[in-house]
Amino acid sequence: MKTTLFMAVSANGFVARRDGDEDFLPNDNWMQLLQYAKKYGHLIWGRKTYEAVESWGQDYIKSLDAIDIIIVSRSKKTFSRSNVTVCSSPEEAIEIAKSRNYKKAFLSGGPSLNTSFIRSDLVDEIIINYNPTILADGIKLFSESDFEAKLSLKKVNELPSGIVQLHYSVNEVMRDKSA
Repeated sequence: MKTTLFMAVSANGFVARRDGDEDFLPNDNWMQLLQYAKKYGHLIWGRKTYEAVESWGQDYIKSLDAIDIIIVSRSKKTFSRSNVTVCSSPEEAIEIAKSRNYKKAFLSGGPSLNTSFIRSDLVDEIIINYNPTILADGIKLFSESDFEAKLSLKKVNELPSGIVQLHYSVNEVMRDKSA
């Protein structure tokens, strides 16, 4: 199953401020996430991402009511919303998406989840929205790890709010680069 990773980042590659705040991201990013999630029919998130969005207010979570949400988490936490399924690994998330007859998987996680998926060779395409803000410090797109990935640029879009969207295909993931 092909998997697309969609992320919004600052111009210098941070997904959030050090404290997790994403206040620098224009709402266009959320609207695009919704558009893609509706197109794919589902969304794979990590627990921390779900909880962060939940903290923004119920309107954000309610806007996902028609979308199947698959949460990858090592904790046994349960979620009260009927459209949420919890699993324990990227591979299990993909199996759930396949079992529900989705043609492609759609992922938008935090650095740990993104790294878990790419290290497992489960990401085929990456869409990154580069936002016109530079942060002094923040949370990176991927967590520290021992992989590198070779990408090919497929498409570039410029959005009205100054966001530059890059579509990449993942050609090769190399693990254990430190060895």
